[in-house]
Amino acid sequence: MPRQSVHMRDQKANQLAMHIRADRQAALNMIEEITLVIVLWGVFLLAAG
Repeated sequence: MPRQSVHMRDQKANQLAMHIRADRQAALNMIEEITLVIVLWGVFLLAAG
């Protein structure tokens, strides 16, 4: 029985780690998109100026 609870705890830890990794990836993607938008706006403003 104790072995099963350890297994459950490991599963929970793995789920949490996966969730954190997914969140971090989503945040990085968002930062990438924002950076791209800023760069494109900068290019547009330079071209328009």
